[in-house]
Amino acid sequence: MSGQHALFLDFDGTLADHGIVPKAHVDALKRVREAGHLAFLCTGRPHSLIPRDVEMALDGVIGSAGAYVKVGESILEDSRFPAHLARRTVDTLLAAGDFPFVLEAPEATVGNATAEQYIRERLATSFRTGTASHKETGTLGQGSADLLGAFECHSDLSQVSFAKVVAWRCPVSITEIARSIGPEVRDMPYSIGEDQDTSGELQLSAIDKIDGVKRVLEHVGIPLERAVGFGDGMNDVGMLRGVGVSVPVEGSDASRAISGPAFVMRGPREGGLADVLEKLGLV
Repeated sequence: MSGQHALFLDFDGTLADHGIVPKAHVDALKRVREAGHLAFLCTGRPHSLIPRDVEMALDGVIGSAGAYVKVGESILEDSRFPAHLARRTVDTLLAAGDFPFVLEAPEATVGNATAEQYIRERLATSFRTGTASHKETGTLGQGSADLLGAFECHSDLSQVSFAKVVAWRCPVSITEIARSIGPEVRDMPYSIGEDQDTSGELQLSAIDKIDGVKRVLEHVGIPLERAVGFGDGMNDVGMLRGVGVSVPVEGSDASRAISGPAFVMRGPREGGLADVLEKLGLV
């Protein structure tokens, strides 16, 4: 592949395994950037949940599934639920029952006491911890520590500004909740953890990861045909279908949704990014 390319990498399940970027992927990112290409994170996570050492290893980030875009120190996009829609969304969630949910924003991830208890008891055990005593040399990210460190507990959620919602243990389907809120909001499956059947995400219907990709490309002056997307979840499908070269993770929801991709990559536990970058001729 000739010319400078821009890489857009999903985080959980693609670049990272349970919040930890393996050394093989860290080395691959360094090599591809040394070859003159640009690498950007393109994740459903808000900026508040993106590990700082991961961000520093990249040229920029797309967070909140396209709602937040940052290249270097320049914030190009920071879209959030309009105030009236945010209040309607919170009211609808609270009316559905007492279950954990968080409101994700670039500066913090906010929830009530129910959410705090769930995150501490469940996510802390289902994510790897990359603290000094456990962290493998050459990896990036802190696992569960990154999730817990960004959380803020608020008793009143009505005035919180946010870009996306994540809910767990929903007593009704997340799709039904989205319908109750209105057409401005769409639901997406939650692909992390063990309770996917009762979990889900809410985001603005008008925003997709591919929108963030196009915003970045316009800023850096690279055409869409030289954009390469990597992802594993359903929220990656719009990006993968829109870029010049799509690379889903083999066996993932994204790989089943993309018809006949020319390339697939193994997951982060197998260091799949390093292999596929060589096959693509980018390193």
